[in-house]
Amino acid sequence: MKILNSMPARSLGVLAVVMLLLFTAVGPILAADGPAFAVAVAALNLRQGPGTNYAILDVLRSGEAGTVNGRDAAGIWLQVKLADGRTGWVHGSYVTVSGDVAAVPIVQAAAPRTPAARGNTIVFQASSGGPIYAMNADGTNLRYLTHGMDPALSPDGRWVAFTRWMGSSTGVKGDLWVIGVDGTGERQVHGDVQQPKSPVWSSDGKTIVINIQRGVSLSRLMCMPKEFSLPPEATDIEERGNLICFKIARPWWRLRAVDVATDEFRDLPGDVISFAPTLDPRNAWRLVYVGDRGLVNLDMTNGNAWPLTTDPQDHSPTFSPDGSKIAVSYRQTDHWEVHVINADGTGRVRLTQTPMSVLVDQQIKGQAPRSWNNAAPAWSPDGRQIAFLSDRNGAWEIWVMDADGTNQRLLLPAGALGGTPIRYEGMEERVISWR
Repeated sequence: MKILNSMPARSLGVLAVVMLLLFTAVGPILAADGPAFAVAVAALNLRQGPGTNYAILDVLRSGEAGTVNGRDAAGIWLQVKLADGRTGWVHGSYVTVSGDVAAVPIVQAAAPRTPAARGNTIVFQASSGGPIYAMNADGTNLRYLTHGMDPALSPDGRWVAFTRWMGSSTGVKGDLWVIGVDGTGERQVHGDVQQPKSPVWSSDGKTIVINIQRGVSLSRLMCMPKEFSLPPEATDIEERGNLICFKIARPWWRLRAVDVATDEFRDLPGDVISFAPTLDPRNAWRLVYVGDRGLVNLDMTNGNAWPLTTDPQDHSPTFSPDGSKIAVSYRQTDHWEVHVINADGTGRVRLTQTPMSVLVDQQIKGQAPRSWNNAAPAWSPDGRQIAFLSDRNGAWEIWVMDADGTNQRLLLPAGALGGTPIRYEGMEERVISWR
């Protein structure tokens, strides 16, 4: 105060102008420290702004504390200052506050950065939980995005949804994420759930429906000769003479709809096993999923469900952009093929098939006949083409064909990823997305 008191009035006026200019240049200054807060959950994201569409700055642990300096207009998100001086935003539902939040000033945050839409882009995974890549629809501009599983492009082509697990064993926790198609803005949307999988966007881009594991059932006891290898999911293993006996842990799956902006969610009704959802682009209420005995329709507004198909070999359904057709990976006895049906379940057409000449040639060479695998279809934005996986050349590659099955051609050869192989396990993987 001695310095200010010694300044002439004119100098004080100049200082006031300088301070005003500084405030204008740097934006709003944080309010004075407000009520104290403490994290009330095991882990809480500290974000750049008031919403899950802002980047994560850090993960706060239970008991971490600081002060509340601001809030959004709804009072849902709080701007906080930590003990070390860092600032950010947290969801108010997951902290305890020692004062009146309503008395804290409303703070306007800058809008989060939105990646530019590229259009006609294909994203795909090399394997479940492995690298995720993006490329142009003609196979050019191949680039690494992130790692995870089941990538799905948003309707506007700006974002890629995917999931990550914290391990491979049954029941591990995982999260739902999004990343910009340009590789920026990666953030967690929904977390701490069991093995989330198969994200699919609503047509307005506001909701993502995922699978989550809801429990595990054990099959009846099975036995086989000891020289055979046990399946990785075997449990309750015991030896009985020359046999080894075990049970299989079979996960149950349910559907969950997650609000991309707020992380609010609701669990949807379904079968004991409800898997691989796809949303009708023409009817926002309609979802189709793999159920206990084929594909199932679900009205998300009232919870009513009814069969679409009764063939348990239908897997990984995906609606065409106009909602008139559904492509599936079909288990054709001992291999995979791509089928297309009308949106009402009628008019099944098989689009892929190994030529008889190939099977005959294998026999002539003394080989056991082996049909090609063709799976994981994804529609082009205009619905005129379908990208899919095929192992006809001995390894999984990305192919593309016209929507009627003609003009099948190689899009991305196996060696394009620098030695990283593409893998398909037949576990309802959403390998390819095209927008």
